Amino acid sequence: MKLVRAVLLVGAIAGFTIFVWFSPREMQEAQAMPPFAQAYGVPCSLCHVQVPGLNAYGRYVQRTGYASLDPHVLASALPIWLGENTWYDSQDPSQPHHVQLGNLAVHAVGAFGSDFTYHFQQWIWQNDQAGNLDTLWLAYNNIFHRDGHLFFGKIEAPGPSFFSQWFDLAGFEPPEISVGEHPYQLDANRWGAKVNYVYGDLDAEAGWLGSDQGWGGLSDFSNDTDKTFQYKVAYATPVNPLEFGTFGSSGTYPLAEGGIDRYHSLAGYLERDPVGGFPGVLAIYQAAYDANPGMGLGPASSTAATLELYEPVLDKGLVSLREAWTNDGLGTRLETGNVDFSYHILPFVHVYVEDALAQHNVPDWRYMIWLTVPIRNVK
Repeated sequence: MKLVRAVLLVGAIAGFTIFVWFSPREMQEAQAMPPFAQAYGVPCSLCHVQVPGLNAYGRYVQRTGYASLDPHVLASALPIWLGENTWYDSQDPSQPHHVQLGNLAVHAVGAFGSDFTYHFQQWIWQNDQAGNLDTLWLAYNNIFHRDGHLFFGKIEAPGPSFFSQWFDLAGFEPPEISVGEHPYQLDANRWGAKVNYVYGDLDAEAGWLGSDQGWGGLSDFSNDTDKTFQYKVAYATPVNPLEFGTFGSSGTYPLAEGGIDRYHSLAGYLERDPVGGFPGVLAIYQAAYDANPGMGLGPASSTAATLELYEPVLDKGLVSLREAWTNDGLGTRLETGNVDFSYHILPFVHVYVEDALAQHNVPDWRYMIWLTVPIRNVK
């Protein structure tokens, strides 16, 4: 079985390499999100520090729900692209030392006329089994003199861009801290609605969020679902590499043995792109309060922090170093870290390698090969 998987992996990479090699020159030079790359003919560096991590301009495109792009230009390319992740984790609890090939997704991004934009991602196969919905939103962009963007669907929660678009394989500790029974999900895609107001240097976002499940979460308004009001206010521009702001939440979480945990959080963050001879940096500090963490425990005040430095190397590579600290307010303190290297080896092929470190644990080695296949217009 391992031999078969290895042969399939090598064959897939070889076939994809041949596809890219014999693609038209303009496709080989177009390396951003495939439909946007097709439409504009731009390199990934226009929007990305390293795919999928965004730079200042890419963050601007994201928070405006793509409304900052010309819908007539976007219409020149097919909106669909495919992504395949090959994944390995030396400490995967279910399948240690197992190369996971089954991660195939179909994506669609674009505009309906001048007022509506959308983003869709459906996993066809995920973690070697049938996949579910990852993202599905529609944005109406003609409010507040076109500075407002109203999103509906399974959306990205209001928060820093790097929560949803980053190049490390490890997730971020502060937005995912667990306090008793309550796992925070401040960086999750969840069903709900939000408004982004983007004007000058101001990015103000607010949303109401429910289930993080796939298609089944669309109609889940039951009492056993975490419900959250979440917001973000930040200084952010398309041209300044520095962004900073605050984000927070207030919500209710249903406990396993009955009862409700009422919680709130407040965090500050800073992100600066690696320009001007200085490395990139991001920092987060978060404080949260859970009135009833469950398991017979009393109220808890938790804290969490992350500091990361990152620097482009070797033309199309990037190295990042991260340290994180969490304190759940119930006696559990944890320090973790990771070292990552990523490289853009071919126009639509990226490689990511990570060494994750945690207290009292041996290093965890992970890697991912990400293939992003654009669907080209046939002329």
